[in-house]
Amino acid sequence: MINFEQRRLLHKYVVYDMAVQSLQRDYKVIENLKLSKVYLPILDKLLDSISQECYNSKRLLAKDKI
Repeated sequence: MINFEQRRLLHKYVVYDMAVQSLQRDYKVIENLKLSKVYLPILDKLLDSISQECYNSKRLLAKDKI
């Protein structure tokens, strides 16, 4: 059985993973917009930071062998 902290970390990882997948799908759509030059750098920064958080969460879960 996993404890509360592990459950919280697992939930955090799942949410980050879903956010990364959603942003990657949105990226393809935003590339076709006229204002893509404005939105793409913002989306890149957001995607990088969320991907890093997702990686950190995954690493901590692996450390606990989950």
